[in-house]
Amino acid sequence: MNKVHAISDNLNYLMRLLISIALLSSAVAWAAKTERMKTELGNDEETFLFTGTCQNGEPYRLFSYQKRTGGLSQSYYDYEGPAGKGSVRSDTYPKVMAVRVCRKLAEIINANYWE
Repeated sequence: MNKVHAISDNLNYLMRLLISIALLSSAVAWAAKTERMKTELGNDEETFLFTGTCQNGEPYRLFSYQKRTGGLSQSYYDYEGPAGKGSVRSDTYPKVMAVRVCRKLAEIINANYWE
C-alpha cells in the first residue's frame, strides 16, 4: 500500500512539474512574441507610410520622412495618387496631404516655393 501511495505521489509531483513547465514556457513564449510585435509594429518616428483610397475610388500612397538638409531636419513626402507622383518638402499634416494627393489637378508645391 505504501508503494502505491509513493507512486501516486510521484505521479502527482511529476504532473504538477510538467504543467508548471508548460505554463512557464508558454508565458515566456507569449512575452517574447509580445516584445517582437512591439518591435515590428513600432516605427522610428521619422518615417511613416500612409495608403488608402480616395473618395473617387482611386488609391493613394504617401511616404513621410525626415531628411537632413543644411544641418536641419526637414519633412518630406513621396506621394502617388490622382494628383500624380513626386516628392515634396512640406510640414503639412498627412490627412491634409492625402486630400491634396486625391485631387487630380491639385498643385502640390514645396513648403517654401519662393526659395
